[in-house]
Formats: sequence, structure tokens, C-alpha cells
Amino acid sequence: MRKMRKMKKWLPIALSATLVGVSVGGIMNGQFVSAAVETDYTAYTATISSSTEKKTIPLLSGDILEFASAYKKLSSEKYLPSTYPKESTYREDDFAPTPMTLEWDNEEGALYYTVKVATNSDLSDAVSYLTFEPSIELSDLYMGTEYYYQIIAKYSDKIVKSCIFNFETAYLPRTISIEGVSNTRDIGGYYTVDGTKRVRQGMIYRGAHMENMTQAGKNAFLYTYKIKTDLDLRGSRGISPLGDAVNFVNVSAPYYVSEEHGICSTADSSTSFWSGTYKDALIKEIKTFADPENYPIYIHCSLGRDRTGTLAFLINALLGVGEQELYMDYELTFFSQAGCGGEYVSSMINVPFTNLYKMINAYGFKTTLAARTEAFLLDLGITQAEIDSIRSIMLEEVDA
Repeated sequence: MRKMRKMKKWLPIALSATLVGVSVGGIMNGQFVSAAVETDYTAYTATISSSTEKKTIPLLSGDILEFASAYKKLSSEKYLPSTYPKESTYREDDFAPTPMTLEWDNEEGALYYTVKVATNSDLSDAVSYLTFEPSIELSDLYMGTEYYYQIIAKYSDKIVKSCIFNFETAYLPRTISIEGVSNTRDIGGYYTVDGTKRVRQGMIYRGAHMENMTQAGKNAFLYTYKIKTDLDLRGSRGISPLGDAVNFVNVSAPYYVSEEHGICSTADSSTSFWSGTYKDALIKEIKTFADPENYPIYIHCSLGRDRTGTLAFLINALLGVGEQELYMDYELTFFSQAGCGGEYVSSMINVPFTNLYKMINAYGFKTTLAARTEAFLLDLGITQAEIDSIRSIMLEEVDA
């Protein structure tokens, strides 16, 4: 996998904490609570050591970790049972990220600890957590990101501060877990092919429908991931399950491509993407990403595989993500309950998804996939200003 680089611009830290002995510093009553401890520090020798210092932490586990760590096209097939695809709901989602556990050692007698966590080395934008035990679990971290943290131990007669430690999260897809919703993940985090930029995380999430979402799942969407726009690709829906708090964009979206007709629709696979309803729907989808007020955005259809996969491909291809990551992001769907049923992996990847890739590459007068995707979108009716806006919102520079 690609070696991680330090980002020039700070990303809003995306984490919550499970604390031992105190319910502070996470989601509480639907609101994020930051447990900052304000005090005057007295200089003491740092006597706190951390076992997590300078480690690279995978946020996935099991089959999906093995798959993503050594991805090859169609490799998800080996993780499917022999009965696949006859049993269309053969598995639960494997998407729950693995929490990151920080542990430390210090002299006995501490009353409590404050842990500051940030993505910058001076901790100027740190989030603080309070715990009574020498450990803390962090969840919803970004992929391929360097984090910095400091532990402050409060004793009856002194305060002891550790040095600033750091760890990195592995450059692996950032999955998320939403109770009652399948196939959910962040489409960001990937580097562009030229290595100069990276797709921002915490901006666009993809997944399946939300009709079975629990209240806890709704709270996660609204308060943890702060979704502002529900982009529902199924058409003919009244309101968003997330309620009036979000912008609801509902289109009858096209999907994939056939060699004869271009991007097609579930309603009429003989209709060219250039005509009528489905061309207009695709234009509306893409334009949604040109408005910075719409972010973060959750895009979904029924399964989060076909219509959603088409849109996720077009956005990341436009941003400059490479072929391997584009295929892997699509193939992750087969590790979900919603996305794995009804079709063989090989038939889905080798025919419709690959045909979509080939159609974009047919704009061969451009030298890169990003430039070819841009040419396709301009041909479709998206303006250059809108394309530039999407890239400005979604890309960040990285150090060489």
C-alpha cells in the first residue's frame, strides 16, 4: 500500500472515545462532549511512557483487513462461501472499524488522567478526554493519518505531563459502522495518482438505504459524522429518514454502463445517458458536490452498490484516484450484507463496472483518468467552474 505522507492542512479530527470509568469525551445524549481540564501546570519530570508510541495501527480486522492489505482485483471472491450468491444475505457487515487503544504506564496514585489527541504535533487543536484508568479507546479515526497525543496525570499533590507521543493509522479504507445501515464507508483518504494531493476524509460517505436505521444510527449520522445532505439515488422518495435537519436530494439515478448505450438506469436499461430523465439525474447528482454548503454528504441507493458505486467512481476518478483504489472501493461492497447478494463478484466487476471504466477511458485525447472523467462530465453538461469547485472542496495538498 502507499506510504503515508504528512498533510499540510489539518483535517478536523474524526474520533470519539470510549472511556473507562467516566462517560465524558464522546457522544452523550446525542451531543459530542469534550472533557478539557483547565489548570496551571507545575513542572515535573515526565514519568509516563506509552506502549503505542510510533506504531502503525490497522483500523480493520479479520477478512476485510486481509483483503484490503493485499488487494488484487476479484480477490474478494475467496472470502465468499460456496453457496454464494444463492444465499443473498449470507453474512453480516464486516465494516465495523477496530477501535484504537491507547495505554500508558506511570507511577501509582493518579486520581485521573486527561488525554489530548490531535493531528498536529503542537496539539493546538487537540480534543481532550478524561479517564480514571491508564487507557482509552479511540474510534472513528481517519485512515493513513498521523496522530499526536499527550497524557496528563493528576495526583493529589502534583500534575505530571508526558511528552508528546504519536501513532499512525494504516493506509487502509476507512469503514464506518451505523446501526441499522449496511455497506457504509468514507470514500476519502486516497492519494491521487501523481501523489501531490489526497481526497479529504469526513466529507462523503457511501452506503445502503436507511429505512432500518435505529435511533443510535440516526444520532451517529447527525452528530458523529455531521451529515448535512442525504443524496438518495432511488427516486420518488418523500423525505429523508434523517429528518428536516438535512438537505434532501432525491434523484432516479443512472448506473454503470453498457457498451451500446452509455450509463443506464434501473428503470430503462435501453436509455442512453444523453437523453431525458437519467441525464438530468446524473447532472443533479454531480452538481450536489459543487456546493460546499452540502458537506458532509451521505450518498446511497438500496444496496449501496450499483447506483452508489457509479457515483463514487465518477467523483473519485475526477479527483485523481487510481485504478486499484477505485476497484477496491467498489469491491468492498461484497463484505456487506446489503451489497453482496444476487450477483457473482466476477460478473459485476468484469462487465458493468469495468465497462464504466472503459467508457471514461474512451475519452482518450486526455492523458489521465482524471482528465478523461472531466471531459466526460463537461460533455454531460457539468461546468468547468463546478468541476473546479468539487476539486477545491475535496482535495488537499500533501508533502512530497
